[in-house]
Amino acid sequence: MKLPMHKNLLLFFLLAALPVYAMAQVQFVQRAEVPTEWSDRDYIVLPTQEGTIGFRVKARKGFSLEQRLQYFFTNMRLQGSGVYEVPIKDYFDLIGFDLDDDYLYTLFQKGESYSSEKVVYEVDLATHQVREVALDNILEMELQEFLIMEKKAILMGMMDYRPAIQLLDTENGSVITVQGVYANEVSILQLRKDPELKVFDVLVSKRDRYKKRSLAVMTFDLEGNKLREVKVEPNNRPDLEIAEGILTPMDDYSQVLIGPFGQRKRDPNMGVYFSKINEFGEYENRFLTLADFKQFYNYLPEKQQAKREKKLERDIEKEKDLTLSNTLVTRGIVAGENYFLVYNDYYLTSSGRTSPRDMMYSSDFYRYAPMSMRNRVRPGGYPWYYPGSDAMANNEYKFMAAQFILLDEQGQLVWDNSLSLEDVTTSSPGKFGEVSFDGEDLYYLYLEDEKLKLSYLQDGEIELQNEEMPLALINGSERIKDTQAESLSLSWWYGNYFLLSGKQRIRFLDEEGREATREVFFMTKVLADASLKKEAEKED
Repeated sequence: MKLPMHKNLLLFFLLAALPVYAMAQVQFVQRAEVPTEWSDRDYIVLPTQEGTIGFRVKARKGFSLEQRLQYFFTNMRLQGSGVYEVPIKDYFDLIGFDLDDDYLYTLFQKGESYSSEKVVYEVDLATHQVREVALDNILEMELQEFLIMEKKAILMGMMDYRPAIQLLDTENGSVITVQGVYANEVSILQLRKDPELKVFDVLVSKRDRYKKRSLAVMTFDLEGNKLREVKVEPNNRPDLEIAEGILTPMDDYSQVLIGPFGQRKRDPNMGVYFSKINEFGEYENRFLTLADFKQFYNYLPEKQQAKREKKLERDIEKEKDLTLSNTLVTRGIVAGENYFLVYNDYYLTSSGRTSPRDMMYSSDFYRYAPMSMRNRVRPGGYPWYYPGSDAMANNEYKFMAAQFILLDEQGQLVWDNSLSLEDVTTSSPGKFGEVSFDGEDLYYLYLEDEKLKLSYLQDGEIELQNEEMPLALINGSERIKDTQAESLSLSWWYGNYFLLSGKQRIRFLDEEGREATREVFFMTKVLADASLKKEAEKED
């Protein structure tokens, strides 16, 4: 079924003025604006091969129930289209989305019941043709992930406290339930599609009848056939337990799994494991602890750092078990030709010294929403949830450090270091910052109180830490009147470019020279470059 599609006359304010230096290492390069209203939902922004796409749901007029899916797209310079509109069913809420080639897929559900009617809208971004796909005969489950590959929808959710995955053919409506996933004491940690190989990976945590946890990597084709299953355990170390992890893309049919590990039934935070899985499903483990992390306590003030390091030396001499006093969670992996950069967050949760490891994993929210969607649980955004969110709703998280580990292709430690996060307290356990790494230069950028903070490491050594910059415009004749803090979202884009988006009120002079205000959703391309500081110093 093809739906009529209308093009809205809203246009971008494309600002092509010279970039503004907000500080020496960061440059606001380009900016795009779309007219909006303060109470409107934010656009969800995703990267594409050509640039970006932004989309949201908006009532047609005021509080009308007539809804529209609005979308626009830009190139890499944030030069873009107008805003296109697609009529969608009334009383339906957006609960999932994905990109596949030149198509945008959005999944809607009527009401909050898991058994409610669901529909997918397929938008051809080249022709703007729209196809509506009804989701019939699917399980009544709490959806946690929605991916599209080769016109097949991969639906993953929870049903009766057990995970389930179904494949729906969007062209003929057939449904396949993936076998081997639905079981007691199983949690899905990661669902990853591989368009090149036309397969998808499911990383699960299992607990046996003796309450011992292990991870399993299962690979399926698009017909639901299991191609392989690899059970990853701390071989020859029955005292240890691998709690969670992140799976890298396949490279020559081999993959790497990295994450935190701990002592079974005792402490889940002892360090980081590295498991390299070959094409035959064989793997080798390497375990890194505080004894390997020479720079772990760099985030502390000098006196506290020296005190902790002396205690660590004594513990090593006495051959004591080395444990971390708070929660260490792997947030991301940058895989190069012969290296793996691992980004971990180190934080304290108000629910206790460590995060719970049963049925809710502290990095789940990042896994299910990789495009900086963690702010959507706040008022004004879309209600994206993660497993265990109700139980963790009143928790607070004090972020102490961002730890970085560079490993070679065999898992040997090249360098490590830790940046202070200055004990910032938030209500979200999601990934704290964004990383750019090219094998030598590491830029770490995060948002705090409507400001950007940048750190820079070169070959593992800290050159800059938490240098603050306010948000700024590119057009020097305009001013920011107000920024909607809960709408702000920051993500790494490509190279050493980041993408900042959100809603602002902008003061400017109209054609008659009078002061006026406009409300916009903006996107700003942010460049992090340490050489800018050197150039500025030369000019001084």
